[in-house]
Amino acid sequence: MRKKFLSLLLATAMLTTVFAGCGEAAGSVSDSSEVSGSVSETAAASSDSSAEQTDTADESLSFPKSDIFKGETDQQTYPLSDEKITLTFWYPQAGSIGTLADYNDSEFFQWMEEKTNIHIEFIVPASGEETQSFNNLFITGDMPDIMYTQPKHQVYRDGMDAAIDDGYIMDLHEHLDWAPNYVSWLNSIPTAKQDVFTDSGKMYGFWSFWDNMENGYADQGLSIRKDFLDKVGMDVPTTYDEWETVLTAFKDQLGIEAPFYTSKYGIDHGEFMAGFGIAPRFYQVDGKVKFGPMEEAYKDYLTLLHDWYNKGLLDPDFATRKSTGVAADNDMMLNDKVGSLIDWGTRMTDAYISRGATNPEFWTVAAPQPKLSADAPDPAWREVDNNYRDIQAVCLLVNANSEHLEAATRWVDCFYAQDVYLNANYGIDSEEGTVWYKADDGHRIGNYDFRYSNPDGLDSATVAAKYWAKNPPIRCEAAQIEQMPPERAASYAVWSKYAPTNYIPVTVTMTSDENAEYTQYYTDIDAYIQENEVKFINGERSLDEYDDYRATLIDMGIEKCIDIRQASLDRYNNR
Repeated sequence: MRKKFLSLLLATAMLTTVFAGCGEAAGSVSDSSEVSGSVSETAAASSDSSAEQTDTADESLSFPKSDIFKGETDQQTYPLSDEKITLTFWYPQAGSIGTLADYNDSEFFQWMEEKTNIHIEFIVPASGEETQSFNNLFITGDMPDIMYTQPKHQVYRDGMDAAIDDGYIMDLHEHLDWAPNYVSWLNSIPTAKQDVFTDSGKMYGFWSFWDNMENGYADQGLSIRKDFLDKVGMDVPTTYDEWETVLTAFKDQLGIEAPFYTSKYGIDHGEFMAGFGIAPRFYQVDGKVKFGPMEEAYKDYLTLLHDWYNKGLLDPDFATRKSTGVAADNDMMLNDKVGSLIDWGTRMTDAYISRGATNPEFWTVAAPQPKLSADAPDPAWREVDNNYRDIQAVCLLVNANSEHLEAATRWVDCFYAQDVYLNANYGIDSEEGTVWYKADDGHRIGNYDFRYSNPDGLDSATVAAKYWAKNPPIRCEAAQIEQMPPERAASYAVWSKYAPTNYIPVTVTMTSDENAEYTQYYTDIDAYIQENEVKFINGERSLDEYDDYRATLIDMGIEKCIDIRQASLDRYNNR
């Protein structure tokens, strides 16, 4: 096994902030992103050789046929082991455990242990330290049996093909006979072959899927205080001019400190800038990769934010805040200091009152992405990290050197069986009538009232951790939306109307050589961009210098990065 300790040590410093789990977690706009895969030494050479590589891989891009549809019948035999086995599970969900001491205190994981005869020793890195923790697994060689990862943010330094070649991660394609439930899902999804294989034909892990969803949904988007709108007598804004009018009223009439709240980088996940026809970092238009900061419209958007900053419409101290893209710092949000922001669907309407909001009239509603004019086309961008087609951007990896390789693989596969994923999403069978109940047609519905008002007086986060599995490999849309009050659930429809046409799928992969070259350039580029975007917004740097700024990005190698991303996207589209 080739241990690339030096490159991994370098990677520790080079990788950017991790997006610590799905759901209500914050994520950086930085796109050291899709450093999750595969391409060649130069973009031109890579593009020329890609067809030949893809043709070779296509011969092996297959998985066993299955008559079972989406794991409706569990195809594992229980218990998975006659003797009790302990598996280690790297599980970066520190922000979701509530007041539980250990995820083994969860009723679901206790049920899973009884069912499988496998005990899980959870390794939960501290919030904010997930990237460092993930890198350390490879640096120290102290690898857990299973790893829960988001490949857009947690990735082996030389790409996931290299993680297999270097002997760290199991190639699942070689052991699909141990994963019959997963195979059933793969066979039920027309686009699975394109998404679950790398360009070289490897399968580095178990991807997560949505149940009964064709194109995912938006679980985050623009949120605005409806109670503030009512006080100033205005409707939800739809254009940038209307937004400026509303934000000005929030400031002048209500004294709101941050009429529009941005992350500490000044740029969030792109929902607010999408009306300019751009995205925060890499995106595509008709198959052509573009990079937001290099576009003239990006300068126009920064000009708008700078103007709003000078007018007091942005948080004057945005650069000192903790938020990295979704949701606001608690002090700001709970004390009527924020008029609008990017937020989660679970926090809409009056949800912040249960979180400690001081205003009993607190009420937020979803807002559409603004447009330059009322008759302009709808934006073609939204952040879909966890909602791309049927696939979530979560992948579970199995340690190739695990003492219990087969048992670890089969344990993960259990989550793709219907009885397991229903219990993971709604609560175990014995909790019917308390944690969940049956609808008239027999399907499960989560008990929303129980989550927020339960006999033990537990907070909602602790209830979720105790009775459900946080973001399991199969996620049921109804578990989160159907149980909500209609007014809150309506947010998802507002945000989901925007097709992620210009989004680059998280399952696009690079080669090991491309990963090395891309990271060599892009790590410094992204740090430079984050620093200067703040300066352009707050006026520390004049926007008259934007051409010089773009010239610096070219000198730093951004065009090479675009070429690499283009080659990898081309190969993906040709899979």
